[in-house]
Order: sequence, then structure tokens, then C-alpha cells
Amino acid sequence: MYPELFRIGNFVVSSYGVMVALAFLVGYGVAEKEFQRLGLPARLLENLGVAIPVAAIVGAKLLYVLENVPLTELLANPVSHLFSRAGLTFYGGFFGGVLAAYAVVRRFAVPPKRLLGALAPSLALGYAIGRVGCFLVGDDYGKPSDLPWAMAFPRGAPPTVDPVTGEVFRVHPTQLYEIALSLGIFALLWRLRIRWSPERLGGLYLVLAGTARFLVEFLRMTTPSFIPGLSVAQLMALALVGVGIWILRTPET
Repeated sequence: MYPELFRIGNFVVSSYGVMVALAFLVGYGVAEKEFQRLGLPARLLENLGVAIPVAAIVGAKLLYVLENVPLTELLANPVSHLFSRAGLTFYGGFFGGVLAAYAVVRRFAVPPKRLLGALAPSLALGYAIGRVGCFLVGDDYGKPSDLPWAMAFPRGAPPTVDPVTGEVFRVHPTQLYEIALSLGIFALLWRLRIRWSPERLGGLYLVLAGTARFLVEFLRMTTPSFIPGLSVAQLMALALVGVGIWILRTPET
């Protein structure tokens, strides 16, 4: 684990923060190639390159706070929770980015489904890079496991240490599972992007990414939903799968 890369005075540069920044930069570079190939406006990508990261981070923080901080505690001290460096959730960032992208794309003559297809490879690759950051800081791991590849995160967030006995236990490294799945999704999308329309590619991305997250969630300890046995993230993943299927079944215009 390498949660802290270095310090500049009292400012800590974390491996997670660096990987999130790298995810945005690499995603932008991949999207730039797709925008050029599809003849989409460069100005649109420039606007998205500013709006999406900001909205994604805000959305990721808001959803994390709503899921993990009691309302009374949040109302008592909202600034410390909303502006702390700890705590981001992918789906909060995803939906925040979607809202920002929709607001931006309305000013250009580009259908939202076409934009989704142009960004799909970037989203898959960026997600994989972001999960590397989670692995480096020991965050978002899974349930306890005794499988040969199970890992311990004694300095994780939280540490995999029994609070009573002090014993370090091993867990599913679900970050690695998601990295592998996301890289596979990226490779498939990158190969199909020449033969498939952007609209179909975007729909396929939602189906694959949603399915992968839905399955991995069974191995994680996350916020339960109102449906027994399913987490909030799984309901969001199912929503993405549903939208993806709708896009794939909708005739192209």
C-alpha cells in the first residue's frame, strides 16, 4: 500500500488523488481521439473537460456524505464533511458527470447518445485507473476471504484489523477485480468502435459496466438498499443496465 506519495509542507499528495487526476487526463486523451474520428466539435470536448471533472467530484462527495454521515451530524457541521478530502463514491461522480455533460451538450448539435458512445472507452479506462488509486490506499475492498489471492489492508480505509482482537484479516481485493473487468470492457469497446455506431457502443458500455459493478458488489460491504440483499450501488448499476438495454433496442435515427 502507498496511500501517501509525498508531502509539500502540510499538504499530503495521496496516491488516490494522483490516480484520479491521471484517470481524467488519460480519459481526455482517449476521448480526443474519438472526437476527431467521429468529427465531433473540439470545443465540446474542451467544455466537457472542465465541467465533467468538477461535477463528478462534487457529485461523488455529495453521495458519499449522504450515504455515510447521519443527517443530524451533517446539519451540525456541514462544512467539515462536505469539504473534507476523504470520501468519494463512483456513482455520485458518474451521475454528477452525466448531468454536467447533458448541460454542456445541449449547446451543441450533438445527440446525447452519440456523445455517450464517444466517451464510452474513456469512461471504462478511467474507471480502471481510478480503482488503482483505491487499491493503493486500501479503500473499497471486499468481504473477508481465505482465498489464495485474498489480501490484507492493515492501513486501509478502514484497516482490515479486528477492533476487538487486533488481528489482521484478509479480504477480497475487489479493486483488482474491477480493474480487470474495466480493462476488459475498454478493450472490447475499443475493438468494436470501428464497426459499431457510437449510440450502440454507449448502450453496450452501460450494460457491461452496470453488470460488472452489480456482480462485484456481492463481494463488497456497502450501503444496503431498501431491497434486502441488494446495495444502493447495485440498484444504480441495474438502472444503468436498463438504460443501456433501452439504447440498444431503440432504432437509430
